[in-house]
Amino acid sequence: MADRYVVEQVGVADGTLNPPKKLDGRLVGSKLRRIRGTKQVLADAIGDRVYLGKLPAGASLSRIWLVTDTSLSTSTVAIGTTATPAKYVAATVFTTPLDRPTVIGPKASAWDDAPLAADEEVWMTVAALALPVAAIVGFELEYSISA
Repeated sequence: MADRYVVEQVGVADGTLNPPKKLDGRLVGSKLRRIRGTKQVLADAIGDRVYLGKLPAGASLSRIWLVTDTSLSTSTVAIGTTATPAKYVAATVFTTPLDRPTVIGPKASAWDDAPLAADEEVWMTVAALALPVAAIVGFELEYSISA
């Protein structure tokens, strides 16, 4: 039976380097921070964006929560940046009310990215159908960063 090490522990705990490397404090043993936001109860049309917050340089996004009190019908929302609107969550339909915080991202291709080199603004983009006017929609972004 083989022993294998996660990427973050190679050269640290696997004995391949002497002396061993130090753990990347931005990813292991880091502090968790959160950005919380509640979308205003307004009609959001296709293509509208809602600013969720700014991730600081050195941050590594680990979770995105969504909570709604109403089905978003066939509306889709994507979460990302201006340059890549679906960087963290691809346009997705949430037809069931998520009346408790539910993890919706980030997608694997973003989760394994290196910590951010520069600050990054995070946006929700409405696609496919306008969001319901009276829906309560909340987001929380959790990221790690060295102390």
